[in-house]
Amino acid sequence: MKIFSGRALLYSTAVILCFMKSAMAQEPRMIVLQDRQFKESFLQKVTVSGGVRAGFMFQSALDHVDIHELYIHLQESVEEQDAMLCVNMVSRDGRYTASWEYAIGQQSPGSIAVNLPSKYQEQIASYTPDALVVLAAITKKDCQAVDNKYVPTSWGKHHNSDYILYVNSGNTDTVIGIPGQSERIQCSKIIADSTVAYDTKCIIGKDLLGETKSIFLVRNNFGNRLPNIEFRVR
Repeated sequence: MKIFSGRALLYSTAVILCFMKSAMAQEPRMIVLQDRQFKESFLQKVTVSGGVRAGFMFQSALDHVDIHELYIHLQESVEEQDAMLCVNMVSRDGRYTASWEYAIGQQSPGSIAVNLPSKYQEQIASYTPDALVVLAAITKKDCQAVDNKYVPTSWGKHHNSDYILYVNSGNTDTVIGIPGQSERIQCSKIIADSTVAYDTKCIIGKDLLGETKSIFLVRNNFGNRLPNIEFRVR
C-alpha cells in the first residue's frame, strides 16, 4: 500500500506540474512599459499626414480599442540578445500618435501582451480597431537601423485571421507584389470621414506570409510607376 500510495503521489504531482506548465504556456508574456518609455500625443487638429506604412495587424473581433488588449505576435524565435522591439501607433484621423522601444532580447515564438501607460484612455477607447493601428518591428540594437522586420500585432488575443497592412497611399493606386509571383493582391481605399494618417488597407492571407518573408508595395500615380516599397516580415 505504501509503495502504491507513493507512486500515486508521484503520478499526481507529475499531472499537476504538467497542468501548470500547460497553463503557463497558454498565458502570454507581458511587457510593462514605464511612463518614460511611452511617448504619446493627442491633437485637436491635424494637417500633416504620416509615412507610407501605418500598421500591420491581425483582424480584430473587438468593437473598440482596449489599451489592455494589445498583443505582439512573434511568428518565429528571436535569437539576437540585443534585439529591440520598435513600435509606432497612429489613429486614422492622425490625432493620436504613440511610439515606444523595448529591449526584447531572445524570445521564443508566441504572443506578448503589452501594458500601455496611456494618459488618453478615454479618447483611445472611442476608436474602433481599424481606426487606431500599430506597426511593430524587430531590429538589432537600434530602432533607427534599416534591418528592421515587421511582426503582426492585434487588438485582442484572437489572431487566427488574415493580416491587414494599413498604408498611406495618397493619390496612388496600391497593390501588394509577391516575389516570384505575377499575381498581385489588390488593396482598397478606406471609406471614412478622416483618413489623414492612412487611407488604404491590404488584406493578406494568413498562410501567404509563411511562404515569403518579403512583400512589396507596388504604387502607380496616374499611370506613373513609383518606386516599390519593401515590407519585410519576421
